[in-house]
Amino acid sequence: MWYTLVMTKIAIILTSIERPQALKKSIESIIAQWQENWVLFVGLQDVYYTSESFLLMDKIISANPDKAIRIYGFGYNCGISKARNELIHKAHLWGCEYVLLTADSILFDKSMRHIENIVDYLSHYDLIGMNLNNRTPWEAKLNLILGHSFELDFIDPKEKELATITDCDIVRNFWIARTEALMKVPYDEQLVACEHEDFFWRAKQQGLIVGCTNLCSGTYNKPENTPEYDKIRRVNFYKGMQLLKQKYNLKSWVSYVNLERTKQ
Repeated sequence: MWYTLVMTKIAIILTSIERPQALKKSIESIIAQWQENWVLFVGLQDVYYTSESFLLMDKIISANPDKAIRIYGFGYNCGISKARNELIHKAHLWGCEYVLLTADSILFDKSMRHIENIVDYLSHYDLIGMNLNNRTPWEAKLNLILGHSFELDFIDPKEKELATITDCDIVRNFWIARTEALMKVPYDEQLVACEHEDFFWRAKQQGLIVGCTNLCSGTYNKPENTPEYDKIRRVNFYKGMQLLKQKYNLKSWVSYVNLERTKQ
């Protein structure tokens, strides 16, 4: 196990726009659990070098010279899909064998120090979703009902309790994956939002093996959004939803099977 930890680089990728305080709390939680083989890639869609988020990141990097933290500025509101693609590509160029996706609304807990325990299972799986406290479970089998919606058939939570890794098709946006697998299924950059089901559906079509686990976890920390963020989120969600419906000729977004299994 020690050998795996030392020899493999794990890229943690995190995108943010107009939420500096949420970004600060998220990164502080990552630093508190820091491991030597981690490289943190932060992608900001804020106004370059003039926003509070950029100034914040400069302070964090200066205060943590022993940690591999990389900051990148993208076009303002370029969309979460483009930002994630860029960071995954940079992780690949940096030789990171694995990518851990998180968000500025997620706080790492102590279990994340043992992420190498999950890495060992990525010899069989391409992507493994981790537990996210305070957030509705989203682990499910994913199907596309042509002309209607994406169908999520939620897995039984007892399966996750009994197994180290449970097979599924879609997980929440807190996962670790083999970088090589992600390079085969980039996010659709036209979807500035509502990218989640599309990404996992195309991953399924490409044969990527997805699972979920309770071995490592984080906590969803509902941030206090800025008015700028709320406006961007509202507009992007509408645009993304319309494009998603057009792409798959959908009448609605998602439908659910065994929804009662998501109750915590």
